[in-house]
Amino acid sequence: MPAYDYSAYNITGKQVSGIIEADSDRQARRLLKDKKLLPLDVSEINQFEKAIGKGTRQKTNRLSTFDLSLLLRQLAILIQSGLSVEEAMRMTIEQAETVKQARIMQSWRSEIVEGRSFSEALSRCPYKIPDSVIAGVGVGEESGHLHEILMRLADELESNMENRQTVSRALIYPLTLIATSIVVVTVMMLWVVPKITVVFASSNRELPFITKVIIGLSEFTQNYGLYLFLLAMLGFILAQQALKNPLRKKRWHAFILGLPGIGSWTRMSNIADWSRSLGILLSSGVPALSALKISSATMNNLFLRNKMEAVTESMRQGSSLQKALTENELGSGFLNHMVGSGEESSQLDQMLLRVADYYSLRLKNAVEVFLKIFNPILIIIMGMIILSIVAAVMLPIMDMNNMI
Repeated sequence: MPAYDYSAYNITGKQVSGIIEADSDRQARRLLKDKKLLPLDVSEINQFEKAIGKGTRQKTNRLSTFDLSLLLRQLAILIQSGLSVEEAMRMTIEQAETVKQARIMQSWRSEIVEGRSFSEALSRCPYKIPDSVIAGVGVGEESGHLHEILMRLADELESNMENRQTVSRALIYPLTLIATSIVVVTVMMLWVVPKITVVFASSNRELPFITKVIIGLSEFTQNYGLYLFLLAMLGFILAQQALKNPLRKKRWHAFILGLPGIGSWTRMSNIADWSRSLGILLSSGVPALSALKISSATMNNLFLRNKMEAVTESMRQGSSLQKALTENELGSGFLNHMVGSGEESSQLDQMLLRVADYYSLRLKNAVEVFLKIFNPILIIIMGMIILSIVAAVMLPIMDMNNMI
């Protein structure tokens, strides 16, 4: 039965929204009126899918990793308790925390009710679902261990999200401190220093060197600050447009990998995501070449992704994974050694999961060490800048007081 997303007024005049199942748009409106709701808008949830063509994989709607992992975990628990997939989805819809989660689950359930498999429902979903999730669910349906694979996939999504957030969280405090300092310095240069320099100019006295420097910077900021800001914004916009070109984006990502600190963080994060995804897919029964192709898409860095695609091509031609990784200069000696050991012992999936845990831990420790060293240095630098401005203002004032 189709599902409809609605917005309506209740008897108190408050606007409400939700999801309702009905055979048609007319029946949905009638059911809403039976519930004493005045319909404003009623639209079928899968209408977006119909607009782009049934069964196509082109998606524009984004689904957060948190929402997807939460829904998969809830389904895994309910299916493990003995419920069918359709019943588990119905209960998940009733317990959904947000309208978006209910809408996503309802779109899956509608496909299941129409007789399609869970993996087909995911591929036809109006929201973009990762290929690794679709492939894993397909294998789970065939093997009869769907709840176990759903739980693994949820763990994988959460671990990958944690790796990506490790770097972003590490940069929040330094960037906030830098932005605050820039605002404070700009305000002092544009409003505070000019008002005080008027007093200094009227005294006709020789000013300290630091005061002359600050006054010069203040005048430069007043005269050219707006132009510099606009130039920086223009440069940012042009850079974004330039990075839409895949070749330029690949070169930029290669440049990032060569930077000290953040380059190694990016490499560790991408390799951890790839190793975990590949390990879970292989342990779920996905064929090696298909698993390699799907797991390559988890790498955000385009330069590394292209190298990993070259690894997949080498394996298609008969090479071992260890040899392909070595030839394409991917990873480190540890990764190559673990992969080689896994291939020899037929435990490649377990070795890859250990590699993922290893790189995730290394990334976390590297970021923590960086923060412990960088944050105090940054505070000292910002403090010295503020102190220089204060000293430039106070020294002439103290000199004038001594002359009285």
